[in-house]
Amino acid sequence: MKKSIIALLLFAFIVGCSGEKENKQDSAELKEIDLKGQTVSIDYKFAKGDNIKYKLTTITTANETIQADSLIESKSNENTIYQFDINVIEVEPDNTAELGITISSLKIDADINGQKFVYDANAENDREQNQKFIQYYAIHNVPYRARVSNKGEVLEVSRLDKMVDKMNSLQPDNQKLTTEQKVQISKSIGDAIIRPLTQLIFRELPDKQLALDSTWVKSYPSQLSVFNINNKVTYKVDGFVEYDGNRAVNVSADLNTTWSGNKSGEENGIKYSFEDPKIEGEGKILFDIDRGLLIKSETGTTVELKANLEMMNSLQQKIKTVRKDITTNKNIIELL
Repeated sequence: MKKSIIALLLFAFIVGCSGEKENKQDSAELKEIDLKGQTVSIDYKFAKGDNIKYKLTTITTANETIQADSLIESKSNENTIYQFDINVIEVEPDNTAELGITISSLKIDADINGQKFVYDANAENDREQNQKFIQYYAIHNVPYRARVSNKGEVLEVSRLDKMVDKMNSLQPDNQKLTTEQKVQISKSIGDAIIRPLTQLIFRELPDKQLALDSTWVKSYPSQLSVFNINNKVTYKVDGFVEYDGNRAVNVSADLNTTWSGNKSGEENGIKYSFEDPKIEGEGKILFDIDRGLLIKSETGTTVELKANLEMMNSLQQKIKTVRKDITTNKNIIELL
């Protein structure tokens, strides 16, 4: 189950869609408004004492096939739902906010080759069940802090020591950690899980004035097997609408990638040859201009990777296999 968080973060270039208000008014039915040539800037407008709730749903499917003497297939589906409770503790002069955040609800429903796994962190689970899902158990219902700019960038996460304590409590010997060990583990949890998860619920916004058909681009690197991937996301203003009495902006996003790396090589006696990776992604965002909050967004990504492998068995006979992996991710965020 540890793969799910990693998969969530690799190509989650935009997140979320349809909150509670979406049930009342579908985005396709929102009234378009004409700004009459006026441009707008979109920013988070944090105010001390505000309480905000977001629901993040991640849906991941993975299909793996290995063709050798026979065909081996593996299929998995996982649906994970998080609820983030956010309190604005302080707002600095530059409008950077210090937030208190708690993942107050966390549920997982997965099917791996027909074997079902269900975990509800809010339920009364025994020690063995919590150990199986320790990476989720550790972050559930433990308050932490985050500093977020008015452009949506998560600058820092802190106060993760209680997550370390919670994780350590499930270790067989519940060993006493030194201060240095706690700091190192807290940093690992923050860098690998908490900061990326927190960034998923905040859009990084452009530092420019926007009008109809305005575009901006965000690029970031990632790693996929032997490939160095350069992800380029192009955002475009599709229009302005009225939402709950406020002005809101509809934005579309399109992911394009380029790659570099040696597709062929040998490692530990195994010769490999990869085909070009196939990566696609797109999404929609609705942001409340006047309220300064993300209302909804949704993304879909597909990653396909295929490799030819050649190795020697114990009888020094050459074995050739073809492995193909297709992973799709859908991330949905809702303002509650």
